[in-house]
Amino acid sequence: MRVFHLAYLIALGAGLGLTSAHFAVAGRPLPGMVEIGVWKAWPRSGGRDIDPYMRAYLARGVHLPLGAGEGLELIAERDQQGWPLDGRCRYALTGATPTTRGWTLSVTDADGRAFRLPLDRSGFTDAEVLRDETGALRIAAASWPQAGNWLPLPTSGRFQLRLRLYDTPIATQAGETRAESLPRIERIDCP
Repeated sequence: MRVFHLAYLIALGAGLGLTSAHFAVAGRPLPGMVEIGVWKAWPRSGGRDIDPYMRAYLARGVHLPLGAGEGLELIAERDQQGWPLDGRCRYALTGATPTTRGWTLSVTDADGRAFRLPLDRSGFTDAEVLRDETGALRIAAASWPQAGNWLPLPTSGRFQLRLRLYDTPIATQAGETRAESLPRIERIDCP
C-alpha cells in the first residue's frame, strides 16, 4: 500500500513539475516584459542581464532577439480597444514611429511565424511606406486590397503585428517610452 502511495506522489510531482516547466517557457515570459500602450517588448532579451525564463524561451529556438545595442522588437496582439487582432477585420495603423535608423512592420501568426500570403508580402520597411505631409504614418491593414499603404492580413484568425526598431535610443529606455510615440492600431470595421 505504501509503495502505491509513494509511486502516486512521485508521478504527481513529476507531472506537476514538467507541466509547470512547460508553461514557464512555452510563451514569452512575463518577467522582463514592458507594455507601451498595445505594444509589448522584452528589452533585456538580447542583453547580458537576460532573465532565466527568457533564456529558456530563446533556447527552444523560437526567436532570435535583437542585441541590446541593435534595437527593439515590439509585438501587438490587440487593438486600441483591447480586442484581439483578427484577420477578418480592417485596421488603421496611424501615428509616429520613435527615432530610429530604420524599422520593419510585419504580420505573423500567434507563434511569431510569417504567414504565407497570396501576394508574398507580409510587411513594410521604413523605406517602402509613404507618409503624409506632416510625416505621420498611415497604414491600412486588411485581408482585401486597400488604397495607400496596404498591409495584407490573413483572411481569418488571430495574428500579431511586429514592429522592429533598429538602432534606436528607446531600446535601453523602453520602460520610459510613451504610447504616443508608437503607432496606434484602430479597428475600422469587422464583418
